Amino acid sequence: MRDRRSMCCGSIGKNAHPKVELSSTMTMTDSPSKSASILQSIRSMIVLYGSVRSTRLASRIDRSLLDLPLTSGTITTHHLANAGACAKRFGLENFEMRVLVDTESRAPKACADVEGVQFVIQQDASPIRGVAGVLCDATKDMGDDDYIIVTSGAQVYLESLSDLVYAMAKKEADVAFVSSSDGAPVGVWLIRVGVLKNVKSIGYIDLKEQALQQWKLEHKVCVVERPRAYIHSTRSRVEYISAILAEAEGFGSGKTIDEDPYREDWESSFSIVEPGAKVGDGAVLHDSIVLKGATVGKGAVIVRSVICAKAVVAPGARVTDRVLTGVVKKERGQ
Repeated sequence: MRDRRSMCCGSIGKNAHPKVELSSTMTMTDSPSKSASILQSIRSMIVLYGSVRSTRLASRIDRSLLDLPLTSGTITTHHLANAGACAKRFGLENFEMRVLVDTESRAPKACADVEGVQFVIQQDASPIRGVAGVLCDATKDMGDDDYIIVTSGAQVYLESLSDLVYAMAKKEADVAFVSSSDGAPVGVWLIRVGVLKNVKSIGYIDLKEQALQQWKLEHKVCVVERPRAYIHSTRSRVEYISAILAEAEGFGSGKTIDEDPYREDWESSFSIVEPGAKVGDGAVLHDSIVLKGATVGKGAVIVRSVICAKAVVAPGARVTDRVLTGVVKKERGQ
């Protein structure tokens, strides 16, 4: 009999790309049946949110990054919508989306539950547990054969999360994660809770550098390879605006944040003005966000920027590539 670990997809060479078939529906005829059993055993979607490194955007917006707006809803509600799609597609009962916030970060605002998903926000009890330690602590009350979806908070999905989860479940692994051939960071995991039971209850345990290396020796660990990035980080201004561009235009549209905003044929892909923000007549917003409490004067031009609460852009002034918290006046010649 072949060793179960020898079949691990985690050992696949760099140039080998496992074929992954995605389905829009789950049926009793899906084979093998163990993948359907795994999907029905998913109990929680854990969204990790913390400040591994602070960014200018995070330090200036006076809110959680998860509360930043997208073209529809916020980053938090984007996660909730994807969690709801998983619950509906896989027929999950008593399913929750739990946002785990580290001790150094600001928690997002509470949101109403979506159909089939209970929304929970939980502050980490210890600042020195590491991701694997945090997951171990968060799943103590779950069964060994329960599964959890693990994802990062400050990101948006460029593919349907339910498709990614389905592809991971088809690997029939104890631990599966989605990688991309372009080297983008891993953003989604599917983990059997029993694997986490062996994580030490005290001390810092990193997920990738410590726990994963041990799991490869003791459990079946598999990788789902995607041909391109399937998530987009939103931690910095550039990442956040690029993520909204991807959401607004559709991934692979060809537009980037580095395009010249003053080209004659350049057109804005989006503009977001939160309720409670003031934008004067004739103001132009090119791929920019004006948050609640900000003021943009008449005829002002905002390009690839985030205008924060209490910030003021004077009539006719220009703001380009900034996270603005103060006052900008019109310069001579503008």
